[in-house]
Amino acid sequence: MELTKEQIKKIDTHLKTRGIKYWDLRIEMVDHVISDIEENATTNDFKVELEKSLKKLSWHENLRKENQEGWKNVNGKYRKSYVKEIIRFFKSPRTLFIYSIITLLYYSISKQLSFDSFKKISLAVFLIPSILFLFISLKQLSKKYGRSVNLDYGMFYFSFPYLIISLPLQLSKELPENSQKLISIFLLSLFWVLNYTGYKVFRTAFTKIEKIKKELAI
Repeated sequence: MELTKEQIKKIDTHLKTRGIKYWDLRIEMVDHVISDIEENATTNDFKVELEKSLKKLSWHENLRKENQEGWKNVNGKYRKSYVKEIIRFFKSPRTLFIYSIITLLYYSISKQLSFDSFKKISLAVFLIPSILFLFISLKQLSKKYGRSVNLDYGMFYFSFPYLIISLPLQLSKELPENSQKLISIFLLSLFWVLNYTGYKVFRTAFTKIEKIKKELAI
């Protein structure tokens, strides 16, 4: 039994109404249902075969649990990818050398500047990747990809560095100026590394979604 585009759309709608909110999670589930029906159908009645397939896969009732497990699995993959990218960065002699030179240069400059001037430079160091993040976020929204679990977690790990450094920077304001300088140097240098690795993870997610969209358009 070969399914039509209209029947495939009905499968997608069924999964969506049952709780699978992310379209990129549904695609994999739809593929499972299509394969099962086309390979194992014993009649030409789509409704009958769909019901049989959904019961066999245990997808005929509420699918909130499957939705939750799906995004947890995706999160686990991106979390591992993020950690691997960070490890790869610090294991590379070239990137580690560049990181060390920039951090030392940042430290040397801080010794020559007043505290107010240092804070202005630190703000610029923070804002440059922030502007990049904002630009990429707006670009993604303009694509109108819909609610994608891959893009959600890609964006999360791209923005993760902001969550890490914001609180320590705020707490350090109560410390002496020299201590604030040292903490800022350490955190902002690390921030750039985490932002770079987070961007690589985001690009992986973005590329995956674009590939899926192109395949669906064929």
